[in-house]
Amino acid sequence: MRIGLLAACAWFAACAGAQQRPDAALPKSSAEEKLMFVQGPAGRLRVSDGGQGNALPVVFVHGLGSNWMVWREQLDHFRKTRRAVAYDQRAHGESDAPKDSDYKIQSMAADLHAVVASLGIDRFLLVGHSMAGTVVSAYQGRYPDSLAGVVYVDAVGDMSRLDRDAVAAVEKRESSPDYGTEQMVADYGRMVSPKARPQTRKAVLDAASRFSPRAFAAIRSSMVRYDPMLDVERYRGPKLAVEVEGNEFPGMASHLPGVKRETIPGVSHWLMLDDPAALDAKLDAFFAGR
Repeated sequence: MRIGLLAACAWFAACAGAQQRPDAALPKSSAEEKLMFVQGPAGRLRVSDGGQGNALPVVFVHGLGSNWMVWREQLDHFRKTRRAVAYDQRAHGESDAPKDSDYKIQSMAADLHAVVASLGIDRFLLVGHSMAGTVVSAYQGRYPDSLAGVVYVDAVGDMSRLDRDAVAAVEKRESSPDYGTEQMVADYGRMVSPKARPQTRKAVLDAASRFSPRAFAAIRSSMVRYDPMLDVERYRGPKLAVEVEGNEFPGMASHLPGVKRETIPGVSHWLMLDDPAALDAKLDAFFAGR
């Protein structure tokens, strides 16, 4: 059954240097952060790598219009006990935009694989926020044996069943030559709920102001055309969705098969910024023993 027009419109509005050769394996005795570029299928990808300990590494993937720094609090927390990696997705932050304008979800999952392969990471825990839920799902379909657990952070599940008329209306607006940075940032401003901390709002809008409206529109279009069901079925390991309390939208990742749901109250969609300690606690519990 297709998701209703009003619900679809509401959610669709809300998702919305020289190359350094990385070490094959980060010394376990050092938590020092290393910033580098690795080569992805469509260009360079900016990576933050660091941590110590014998626990499995964790890789964080940011959402649409954001960058790896959105995970700063989580990186600092988990690098005390394990290796933790975050990177800028293609066209985000300091990563290159694809010259062929390829923003397919499967291509963005290939970027993720390029990052972990370049860093010599064979098995890891994977965490994705918002739009990155689709990248996380696509990665499961291609590399299920490399995953020890998956966490969706207020992330997209299946958007392929959105009302087609609602999608067409949004895509027409965002593909217009008149839709530029000013309009996109204004849309992000409307996305940030009153529950967001002032610092969260500023971080979200600052990142959005440096993002390409064309990439924004293209990724959103790919997101609603990606059906994750076959991919998520290929990985049968532990999966958790940490979502904003009260968000019952059926396109959320918690509605995907095999995904357990937990919630955090009093936060906006950018819950890792609003209440990092609460998210860290959820992740600590899920990662325990891994």
